[in-house]
Amino acid sequence: MISRNDRAREFRAAASLAAQGATDAQAATMPTMYDLWAPGVAYGGEGQPSIVRRPDGQLYRVRQAHTSQTGWEPETIPAIWAAIDKSHAGTAEDPIPAARGMEYTYGLYYADGEDGKIYLCTRTGEAKGGKIVLQYLPHELVGQYFAAA
Repeated sequence: MISRNDRAREFRAAASLAAQGATDAQAATMPTMYDLWAPGVAYGGEGQPSIVRRPDGQLYRVRQAHTSQTGWEPETIPAIWAAIDKSHAGTAEDPIPAARGMEYTYGLYYADGEDGKIYLCTRTGEAKGGKIVLQYLPHELVGQYFAAA
């Protein structure tokens, strides 16, 4: 006979697996569904976790499959991890703070911390909702990937 505890563990495992397929917006509504990042874990491959949680509650989505190691924490390696923004709508009134190496979404607004201005992520031929990872801040790519708002 299966105990209630065993059933609860299986349900939690199934829910965690399903949560890995969530969009960033969905993930932001259920941060406790994601395990804490840990060294020595394979992330991002087939059947492996793609979203992790840090002790401060910040969620990150893997950009590149890898096995984690100390020193490769999500907040320190933007080439491997993208922060999931959970507190900004990406509108002109509530722009997302821009960072080097982050994943930008066409059609959303970003606040550039270096010059204090707001920019719209846009590019001719790209559809709203499309994504791109850029190693530059918006003010450095005006006319290419951003327009001043």
